[in-house]
Amino acid sequence: MSSYLVLARKYRPRTFEEVVGQDATTRILRGAMEGGRIGHAYLFAGPRGTGKTTLARIVARCLNCEKGPIPTPCGSCERCQAMDASREVDLIEIDAASHTGVDHIRELREETAYVPMRARFKVYIVDEVHMLSRSAFNALLKTLEEPPEHVVFLFATTELFKVPDTVVSRCQVLRLAPLSEEVIQRQLDEVFRREEVQAGPGVTAELARMARGGMRDALSIADKLLALAGSRPTLEDLSRLSGETGSRAAERLLACVESGDRALLLRTLPGIRGDEAELLSECLSLLRASAIAVHCGEEAPFLVGSAEERANAAARGRRLGPERLEAWMQECLRARERMKLMSGQESLVLELALLDLARPEATIPLDELVQRLEALERRLAGDAPAAPRKEVPPASAPRAPAAAPPALASPAPSRPSERGRSEAGLFALWSPFLSELARTHGALATVLERRAGPAALTAEGTGAVSIRLQGLDATEQKLVQDRRNQVATSRAFSRVAGRNLELRFQGAGTPAAEGPPSRGAEPAPASGKAAKDPLTEQAADLFGGVIEEVS
Repeated sequence: MSSYLVLARKYRPRTFEEVVGQDATTRILRGAMEGGRIGHAYLFAGPRGTGKTTLARIVARCLNCEKGPIPTPCGSCERCQAMDASREVDLIEIDAASHTGVDHIRELREETAYVPMRARFKVYIVDEVHMLSRSAFNALLKTLEEPPEHVVFLFATTELFKVPDTVVSRCQVLRLAPLSEEVIQRQLDEVFRREEVQAGPGVTAELARMARGGMRDALSIADKLLALAGSRPTLEDLSRLSGETGSRAAERLLACVESGDRALLLRTLPGIRGDEAELLSECLSLLRASAIAVHCGEEAPFLVGSAEERANAAARGRRLGPERLEAWMQECLRARERMKLMSGQESLVLELALLDLARPEATIPLDELVQRLEALERRLAGDAPAAPRKEVPPASAPRAPAAAPPALASPAPSRPSERGRSEAGLFALWSPFLSELARTHGALATVLERRAGPAALTAEGTGAVSIRLQGLDATEQKLVQDRRNQVATSRAFSRVAGRNLELRFQGAGTPAAEGPPSRGAEPAPASGKAAKDPLTEQAADLFGGVIEEVS
């Protein structure tokens, strides 16, 4: 039998002083022990590896130490030694994932009536409490609200939102945050010093990044690294261990995407092994760092990393621009969610997401795309100046009744070369437009993505663009015929294009000329109906609504 103890267990904290990165929580618990304000139920919530169960065990030691309750257990009394050896009969640890039924909770409820055999308190630690069934939670409520004086409940969960509010309200909730990379790196340096490990430059920093805020994950990866490379690990050893899924692999992928070299991207992906979701998380971290550098500068205190990494993040941010960075981050987030729904197809989802980002128009800053589109529109209109943006009048200012809109004139035929350049500009706006629309109208954006495409966009003069839709089912037809949705699509397209444009649907069951109403005018009142009052018209104009007569 092996006597080796893994690092995560060997260096698990036994006192509040040894806990790193959770200062607020430890201060609260120490204050409760010192002041005698001990709650009957605590709920520790936070990501994995942040110390939830560890803190629960420390609380149990503080409560049952023969010198306690005390904020720092002595470690030498019979109760402390029994807990260290995992033979304390009055400390009951339950894994809710395997004890989800109501019968287990009924047994627990009956056991709470009995006083502790040896310790001061009978302590129940329930890990992953969100896994309990609804009936089990209901069976626990009464005991949780008025437990015996000798019972303390300590719950831990990674998914607080799954715990019923009736349970949460009966506990003192302590939220644990992910540990920063600096904290994890310092702890790894200390562990390696004690273990007499001489790690190469950058090893502990890369381990801290790979841990994603969890100290246990960092120590587990370190265990594997030491098993692979011995007591002198290097970054090359870490790359062999992780299949190059760390930040360097993410840097390589983002460089391929930014260059638009889709062939090189496809040749690079098979050489990367590991968790695709983890690789997407690395890409998100790099893009987030670039966004922070763009908005707050390289010296922002919450921008982690070395000086070289900060400089690289700032350079990427300047090349892509804040709008493009945000669009890329949203696409990476959507890809990570799709991976959860398509188990076994993670590699395919990753390839499609990165190939989509590597399209040439996806790497051009949005302001440059807007300038190109406006230049094309001016050429199509015979070098006429762009139409001014129409401002919405303030609600307090009365507005004259809207006149009936003039008939739309057919656009003058353009030369083939101009038409091709215009369609190319519209093609470049397609992906940003869908991303913008998906922020508020996800279902509508999905329909347009399925039933149309960049090639379906056609310019109709200087103020309108038509989109051809094909194969709509009844539900989709109703969705795109909704006037409010038509207004929303025009607004989203206008925001991406940088000027007011009307987006008209073709093939949606209505003539192409019947696009969403422009914000400057409403349809003329029906014959025999009273004209709409100015206040109603102002409200509709301000919120993009449509006034309809209802018989």
